[in-house]
Amino acid sequence: MNKDRENNSLPQKCYAVLSFDGRLVTITQGTTGFFRSPLDQGDRSRNRAIADKENKELGGVTPEQENAMITGAIFGWEFAGMTAGSPAKPDRIFELEISRPCSFGANTSATLTLPATPYEILDALDKARVIDERVIYSMEITSCKLDYLPQFLSPSTNLYELNHLAQRLAALSEWELDCFEGMVMMDTVHTDYAPIAVERLINMTHSTADCQVVYEAHDNESLGKFYEENGFVPELETLPEKVFPWLDYGKIGKEMHDGEGGVFTPSGYVVQNGEIAQTYQSGDAILTEKPDYTVLLHVTKRFFEAPGDDQQLSAVMEFPASETALQMAMSEVDAIVPEECGFIAVDCIVPRLTEKITDALEYGNLDTVRDLSAQLQRLNDEGGIPAYKAMLESAPKDIALEDALDLAYQAGEFRLLREIASPEDYAKAELAKCTIPLKAELLSQNFYRYGEKLMERNKAVSTDYGILFSPSGQTVEQCLVRPGRHMEMGGQA
Repeated sequence: MNKDRENNSLPQKCYAVLSFDGRLVTITQGTTGFFRSPLDQGDRSRNRAIADKENKELGGVTPEQENAMITGAIFGWEFAGMTAGSPAKPDRIFELEISRPCSFGANTSATLTLPATPYEILDALDKARVIDERVIYSMEITSCKLDYLPQFLSPSTNLYELNHLAQRLAALSEWELDCFEGMVMMDTVHTDYAPIAVERLINMTHSTADCQVVYEAHDNESLGKFYEENGFVPELETLPEKVFPWLDYGKIGKEMHDGEGGVFTPSGYVVQNGEIAQTYQSGDAILTEKPDYTVLLHVTKRFFEAPGDDQQLSAVMEFPASETALQMAMSEVDAIVPEECGFIAVDCIVPRLTEKITDALEYGNLDTVRDLSAQLQRLNDEGGIPAYKAMLESAPKDIALEDALDLAYQAGEFRLLREIASPEDYAKAELAKCTIPLKAELLSQNFYRYGEKLMERNKAVSTDYGILFSPSGQTVEQCLVRPGRHMEMGGQA
C-alpha cells in the first residue's frame, strides 16, 4: 500500500504564535477559534521556540501552514488556503441551484458554486429572495466534481455545512480524495446506500490518515497477488516458489477483502484501519451572523526586486478598518507604508465588486476602497445592500470603482421589490392595489406584456434581486451622468 499521491493539505493540529499579542495557541483544522496552550510562557520569543518544537513533533508543520491555520481559525476555513501571492480560488466541488416560490407564483432561483465565501452564499440567497431564516427554499446539486457523491447527500442538507464540506474536499490531495471515496463506499455498503449525514462526510475528510490505498488492486485477484507479493500473507512465506503459479489469488484477495471490510473504487482498493474522526460537530459551520467586514483583503509584501526571506509573510485585513488596524497589517508583512503592500480582495458584501476592488488596489486606490467599505457598512446597517446590488447589476458592466462608490451614496433614492420576480408579477402587484370587480379572475390572466409596459412607464428594471425603481423616476444611468456628482460625493464623504 502506498501514498504516492503526496498529501499537501493542512495539518489536523498545530501550535501557533499570534502576531497581535504573542500568545501561544493550539489550532485544530476546521474548528473556529483557537485555544491558549498551557505551554504559553507569556513571552513571544519563547513561545516561538516552543511552537517550532511542538510543530516539528507533529510531523513538521511549516510556517506557511501555521499562517494558513491562523487565517482559517480567525476568518473562516474557506480562507485558509491563502498564502503570499495571489490566493488561489479553490477547486469547484459543487454547483447548486437555489430556488423558492414568490408571492405571485413565479419561482426565483440562483446558481452558486461551492466552496464559496460567506458573502457569495448570502448573495445567492438574496438572488433567490431568501430574505431571512424563516423562508423555505429548495437546493439542488446540478454538478459535482465527485460524481458519486450527490446521491448520498440528503435533500435537507444545510447550505453552510455543504459549503464546509466543499471547503474540506477542495483542500484534500488526490490521495486523500481517493481515501474519502473509499470511506463513502464503505458506509454505503453497511447502510444499503442510504444518505450519509453531512457531518459524517465532513469528519471523513479528517480521517484519511487511517486509510490505505492499493492502486494496483481493482478486483480480488489483483488484491490477492498484491498481498502475496508484499508479504502480507504470512501463511505463504514457507511455500516453495514453484507453487505460487498455482495459487488462487482471487480466493486470497476475497478473504483479505472480507476480513478487512475494504472496498474497490475506480482508483483501487481502499481500507480504513481506524474509526471516523469526531472533529466536526453538527451545526459548527452554520453562519449565525453576517461577517463583521464589508471587504476582506489579503495583504502581502510587494517586491520590487528579488524576494527575500519575507516572501511568505501575509495577513488578512477586514475593512472598514482603522488606521491602527492598517498599520498592524502592514507590520505583519514587514511593510512600512501601504505602497510596499500588495492587496487582493477575497470577499466583499457585494461580490460583483470583489475583482474591481483588487484592480483598484493594484493602482494604489486604497483610499477609494476604504471609502467604499464605509459606505457599504452604512448601507448594510440600513438594509440597503440588496437595492445597491440591483443598481450595480443595471449599471454598465465596466463601471469604475469610483462610480460604484458614487452609486453607493445614491442608493437611498431607489427601492427594490424583492418579492416581484417578473414583469407579469409586477403587473399583478400593481393591479392588486386597485379596487375592481372580479379581481381574482383578472389576475389569473397573462400580464407579461402589460407588466413590461408598466415597468417602462415607471422606469423600473428587472434584476436578479427584484424589480428596481426610484420613486422620483430617475434611472441608474441618470445617476452616473448627473452633473457635479463627483463634487457632491466628495462633499458627503
